This record gives sequence, C-alpha cells and structure tokens, in this order.
Amino acid sequence: MEKSKRRATSNRGMEENTLAILESFCSLDSSHVHDDRLAFLEAVRFASIVPENGTPPTNKMMKAIFEIMRETKSLELIVASYQLLCELEKHFPRVCLSDGDDKQGNPDKRTELVVYEEAWSPIAIGSDVALSDKHAAKKRSKEPIDAAGFQLLLESLSKVANEPESSDTKLELLAKMYLFQYLVYILEADFLPRNHHFRENSNWICVRDSLLNKLLGSRQITYKDLVYDSIFVLCDLFLGNASVNRDTGLTAKSASMVMYNNSDSALGLCLPEAEKCTCKAVKKLIILMTELDLSRKKADMQSLTTRADGARVPVVELIIDELSYDKDIITPFLQALDEPRLKLEIVSQYIQKYNVKPSTRKRKSEGSQDDATNIGFFKCFVNSTSTKGIVKKVGAEAVQVLLAHALQACMSISKEQLLEEFFDSKGIGSSPLASICKNIISAFTRLKETDEYCLLVRKHYLQQQLCCLQGHRRFQILLELSFCT
Repeated sequence: MEKSKRRATSNRGMEENTLAILESFCSLDSSHVHDDRLAFLEAVRFASIVPENGTPPTNKMMKAIFEIMRETKSLELIVASYQLLCELEKHFPRVCLSDGDDKQGNPDKRTELVVYEEAWSPIAIGSDVALSDKHAAKKRSKEPIDAAGFQLLLESLSKVANEPESSDTKLELLAKMYLFQYLVYILEADFLPRNHHFRENSNWICVRDSLLNKLLGSRQITYKDLVYDSIFVLCDLFLGNASVNRDTGLTAKSASMVMYNNSDSALGLCLPEAEKCTCKAVKKLIILMTELDLSRKKADMQSLTTRADGARVPVVELIIDELSYDKDIITPFLQALDEPRLKLEIVSQYIQKYNVKPSTRKRKSEGSQDDATNIGFFKCFVNSTSTKGIVKKVGAEAVQVLLAHALQACMSISKEQLLEEFFDSKGIGSSPLASICKNIISAFTRLKETDEYCLLVRKHYLQQQLCCLQGHRRFQILLELSFCT
C-alpha cells in the first residue's frame, strides 16, 4: 500500500527537471542527443530507484523512457532503457497484492488486490477499431502498443532465423526483441497477482480485467493466429540458437563475433543472449495463456463467467492441432518447452486424441480404459491393437519422441505432486516413478512389436509386387526389400 500511495503523490519538480534534459530531441543539432538520453535515464534511476524512498516517475517520464527504447538506434540506449523500465516496474508495480498484515494475527486473512488505475502502461487495449491508414500507423509507433501491434511484433520475431546481414537490421530486430520481452514482463506482472487473488477469493472480474485476457479477447487480432505465431517463433528461436553450436562448433558469442568480423562486437555479444531471453519470453507467454485457460475453466465451473466473456478454444487444444498438422515441429517445440506439467498435458492429450477407443460395451466392462489423468495415456499402449492405431496415425518416430518427453516431464515433477495431481493413487503405492518407468518400458516394447509387425507386412507386400514388375521399378523394390530383411 505504501508504494501505491507514493505513486499517487506526483513530483512535478522532478518531472520538469528530468524532461528538460530531453529538449535536445527537437533540436536541429542532434550531436548530443545520445548523451542527453543517457543522462535522462540516469536522472530517473537516481531519483526513483537508488534512494530507499524514491519517488515514482510520472506518466510522461515513463512514456519518454518507452519511446527511447522503441525509437533509438543505439544498442546502449536500448539495453539501458529496457533495464530501467523493468526495474521501475519492480519498484512501483501497477498491480500487486497487499501484505495482508493483520493486527490480531489472524493467519487466515486473505490478501487484497491493489490496482493503480492511473499508472501509465505500455499496453493499451481499449478500442477494438483497428487503425488502417498510414498516418494512424505512424502515430501508433509513438503510443502504447495495442493488440494489433502486439501481434505484428510477435510475427516480426520470426525473422531472427533468417539472419539478416546488415548491422542496422540486426539492431532493429534486437530492439523488437527487447520490446517484446518488456511487454511479456508487463503481462505477467499484471496477470499473476490477479490470478492469485482469483484462486483465493473466486473473484473472476479481476482476471477478466487483466491485460492478457483483454489482449486475447480483442477483435483487432486473430486469437488462433496469435497462438500459432507463438509456436512458430518459439521453434524458430530455439532451432536458431541450437544450430549455432551444431553447425559451426562455436559458442553463440564467438559465432556472432565471427559473423560481424569484430566490426560491432557489442552487438555480436548481445544478440545471442537477447534471442535466448526472447525465447524464454515466448514460452512465458504460452504458459500465461494456459494459466488463464485453467482459471477460466474454474470460473465456468463455478458459474462466474457470463456471455460477455465470449468463447475461446483452449491454447493446449490449438497447440495439439498444430503439432498434429505439422509433425516436424514436435521435437523442437517440446525441447523448447521446459514447463513439465504443461508438457505432460500436451503429450497426454496428443496421444489420447489418436487412441482407438474401444466399443461402448467393452469400455463399460473394462472401466480402467477411461482415465482422465495426465498419466492415463500410458494405457493407450496396453495392447497391440491400440498401439498399431496410434503408430499408423502419428508415426513411430513421433510416438517415441512424445514418450521420451513424457518421461522427462515426470522426472521433473516431485513424487508428492505426481501422486496428488496426476495419479489415481489406487494401487500405485508410494512409488509413482517406478510405475511410470514400467509403463514406459511396456510402451516401447509394444512399439517394437508393432514396428516388427509393420515390417513383415511391408515385406510381404513387396514380395507380391515383384511378381508383376520389371526394369527400374523392380530394382527399387529389391533395394527396399533388402532393408526390410
């Protein structure tokens, strides 16, 4: 509460003194603009962060820092303004939970959500009318990011994998990556306190008013495209960082130094780290969207939502649809996604989607087939029939990758959490990992049997084809048959 009260007390004198440093922005002589901007950033830091009871910057000052990060052509200014914005957000949050101090010492007292409505925000999601003319687009570049601007920014990050040669282009891309990281940081700082308050008090309105929920519900964007873009950018950034070490045998920093021929060593050193941090920001965005889906589902079950909330396909379902459509991105996506619970849920729903369901009568008699837990997908490999069906639709290699990542996710979750969240504890005992390992071994055994069966079927088919073929095609079949033997 103290921070919000200090924020409400504006210091006009500090604003006038610090903003006066930026008067050279409009000057015809721009030789000192870089130094003046650095001096402005340092003045804000020493006034707001360095003192124990620093004064929060005004909205005009925050807007000026944000504009420096977006418009400058200096690596030093981009990094300095980004770091300052993040530090200011930590010291003077827009949304926070009260300390919950209780003079009577009541441990059950719930925290209160504190929202400073008048604080400046880099994300402005108000109007659903998209700006289309060039003048409006130019004006938008100096204003907070709207929903359409956020989606365009996310799409532009896919250009990282194209490796443009120009240093100016690299610097522009670097600025976009830092901008995206900051926006995701703001979305997280706004959403997490609201979501925590919702879990304690079942106050869905506070989550409905979050920037993340407004962003995903905006009519300026296509919600599904935003999710798909997040998947593609995550895979591109992950593969881009992995290919540096694999193809060149160099570290990311040394590879960048070679690429720039030491002409701009600072940019060469900064870019790989910025790509890694941007990759983490994209992962964080995906995780935040799934957390919002979970809270929305809980609110639906408690009849807290209304028609005004609309309807959205859960993010996990969209991810599974995209992985089903493009199986080439299964490996990079699951390698990049290091959140074990989310990874386990994706693998579980993916495999169960292609599981051949037994008949109604058989399912009633074998009640064990109906398992809604995230570990229940192991039962899809209990017999050869279901295993063959999954392999036929998904592919043996993809199934092995999914099972490997499922095991990795289970190993990253504590035993207590496995028993509590993912297991129907009947008959499991106190060793969930032992049960999981047995299921993994059984699944790979079924896969081996299925692969051998498919190989025999293919061999029999090729032998039949040899009877009626001659020439080059016959030679091809003989060659393929040699691999099946």
